[in-house]
Amino acid sequence: MAEHQLLISGVHYGANGDSVAGQKDTEEMLVRTRELLSRIDRTRPIVVLSPDPSNHIHRNAIQARALGQRIGRVSYDDNEKAWKLLHQTGKPMLLARVKDVFIVDHGYVDVIVDGDELQEPLQPSASEIEWRFWLSDLPLLPDSEQLQAQQEVAYVLDNVYLPHLSDVDMMELKTYLDIWLENSWHDLSREARQKRSDYIELLLAAQSKEVRQLAEPLKEQRRRLLEREPLDRLATMWWDARLGSPEVQYLWQQWRLKNENKLWLGLRRIDSLLRQMPGELYGDIGKPDVILSSLYYLNTPRKAFQSIMALLMLRELTCRELGITMHPMIEYEYDADGRITNPMEMPTTIGRVVAFAETQCDKTQKQTIQLLAQWLRDDYEQSHPKEIEALAETDPLVMINGDVNGDVIERGGSKNENSIGKGE
Repeated sequence: MAEHQLLISGVHYGANGDSVAGQKDTEEMLVRTRELLSRIDRTRPIVVLSPDPSNHIHRNAIQARALGQRIGRVSYDDNEKAWKLLHQTGKPMLLARVKDVFIVDHGYVDVIVDGDELQEPLQPSASEIEWRFWLSDLPLLPDSEQLQAQQEVAYVLDNVYLPHLSDVDMMELKTYLDIWLENSWHDLSREARQKRSDYIELLLAAQSKEVRQLAEPLKEQRRRLLEREPLDRLATMWWDARLGSPEVQYLWQQWRLKNENKLWLGLRRIDSLLRQMPGELYGDIGKPDVILSSLYYLNTPRKAFQSIMALLMLRELTCRELGITMHPMIEYEYDADGRITNPMEMPTTIGRVVAFAETQCDKTQKQTIQLLAQWLRDDYEQSHPKEIEALAETDPLVMINGDVNGDVIERGGSKNENSIGKGE
């Protein structure tokens, strides 16, 4: 018989039925969380683990209950192990006993499940979400210095130190692990979580007690990653720093240039993409802490995470430029300057110039001509509004109030475009 340790997190949700993800707990709620943790520590009840299909963010979640009350859920990093144990027993639930209780504001519980040895190595948990759209040609949040440092030291750890733990230089190993820890606290991607778990497993399997102890800071980071204090840092300090970084500002300037005088239309385009975020996250726009936390639990690949972050940051900068708050939009809220015409169908030479660029120019030249065509089109629209309106009544290729080449971006829906900032 083997002992399998699992971590139970989310206890504050079990203690507070009215707790809402992304909103700070009141002092009364924190007291209830500590009381529940204290009661578990004092009584050491039998803990029952069972699938939780009602969890709309984590479809494979396993809830933890004790004495008729939900007390939390199996942490993401132990979720696959819990499912494996369920499959091996062939039973609908697992019985666990309390090992340790950590009584803090967002505390957690370590439990032990007695059972047979796991019959085969655990495979990384697979997400049920289709990420293909977000891995396509979308704007990417540029790599930060932190991410580059994280990837650099990970390569050294993977190829120099971790394969030789039996005779490793402890000071050097600790130095690289500390650098990885310092630069990964903001990384909520699938790759970072898997790397963290891999490092913990390798270090704990070492013969040297001194080496095994190096896993403790990594375990602590994993446990605390989305507690209120680190989440606030992500949603304020990290978010604002990235918004103001030269890399994001350059991305914004390029986007701003391509959507000159048409920012409301640009906002509509961004939203048509963001409405496709999994977990109905579009409704949480304006709450970066909620979205960051959800993307972590959705096991988001790094490139998809960078695509979503790029669009969210472009959206916030667009909202600031327009003087509106960052909030979910419905169709009638988009301003009238989304009303433009297709330059190919304008009764001027603009259409012929754009058509020539499509076949005879390279990418840079074509983008320049498209941008000039947009400016000329805007001037034409302002000086010939009646002609534009008449053209819209007879030509389905004219774009007015969100209709693009005859395809309507419906309210609450989205038009699947592979990139933003394209010429019309």
